[in-house]
Amino acid sequence: MPSTATLADFEDDSVSDAVGIAAPWSLTLKEARALDHDDLAALDDLMQRAGDSHSGNVFFEPRAVLASSPLSKQPIHWLLWSHQNRLCFAAPVVVRRVGGFSFLKIWTHTYAPLGTPLIADPFQADAFLDELGRQGFSALVCPWLESESVLAKAVQNRSVQQQGFWSGLADRVVLTSDWTQAASLSKQRKKKLRKMQRLIPLVHTVLKGSEAQNDGFRQFCDLEAMGWKGAAGSALKQSETALNFATELVAGHAARGTLAIDSLDDPARSGDQAVAMVVSFAQAGRGVVWKIGHHTEYDAVSPGYQVILAASERFTADETAISIDSLAGPEHPMVGWLWPGRLTVGTLSIPLGNSALVARILSRVYATETRLRSMARALRQRLRG
Repeated sequence: MPSTATLADFEDDSVSDAVGIAAPWSLTLKEARALDHDDLAALDDLMQRAGDSHSGNVFFEPRAVLASSPLSKQPIHWLLWSHQNRLCFAAPVVVRRVGGFSFLKIWTHTYAPLGTPLIADPFQADAFLDELGRQGFSALVCPWLESESVLAKAVQNRSVQQQGFWSGLADRVVLTSDWTQAASLSKQRKKKLRKMQRLIPLVHTVLKGSEAQNDGFRQFCDLEAMGWKGAAGSALKQSETALNFATELVAGHAARGTLAIDSLDDPARSGDQAVAMVVSFAQAGRGVVWKIGHHTEYDAVSPGYQVILAASERFTADETAISIDSLAGPEHPMVGWLWPGRLTVGTLSIPLGNSALVARILSRVYATETRLRSMARALRQRLRG
């Protein structure tokens, strides 16, 4: 395959639902729509264990993954690796072909930009990756993978020929436990904040559980649609698929106790009093700030900025050690300067089997696509400005 090929040249690959190997390990590749009650229970157990050990992924709620299926051109499968019938690795994947070779790509999309797999003890990377190679796959591609994740570190410890190829490495802004509002805001920003708070006093509330899932999320979707995303046609409620995915994701985290919606309310307002809301998912101090929305009538007091400040103070007060991913880069006009913490993500193409050729080619393809997306994003920003 020429190095100038694009992902449009790749074709679907057929795959069986189960791959049998010797105990105590088992490898399964199962369509997301075919998961049964036992599968869901096993994934729920792994999500809890992985999250508690800081090796989770808030976007891999099984029902949310299934709801995102219309966003994929290929069927979504779950790649499951078990030890003595207990999961220790799981990730949704799509199976692709390049030339005569098959490879697996962890499923991510614009509403779920994190490809870190669910991992818990007793995961052994060498045994897992070697088995994937024996089953005929040439590469495992992990988009938006944290460079310090368990899988990334394990791959770095493999032989030089098996270490994988990074592309599209970029920093993301994160909130860490040493953040304080006092240290983050200049005297001028503090003065401006006090002025806005006097102009329209807003009350901070935190919604969790069923309250956040139901009325809270409905109000958030309304607020988001009022802003620039609504004007651009990209608000959640403007896409049936996006809303279905978001609804399942929020429901899963509400049941798990890992959903929070920080809200700034105007007590003088009739009806829905929320004027700014931010949706976040977090477990054991790790998580993401996912979505933010605000009422445009309150732009004079920067409600989006104020609600991020309120959420930041809540996060740092609730946990002694935190790492909250903003899902945004350092160029972001709000959190880029507000949160000094950084983490690195990128696409890691891991060779499987005896040859690194396919992984190397895929890395070049994804690097090219990353550059093209960056150019397109810069052009859109220039046209807006």
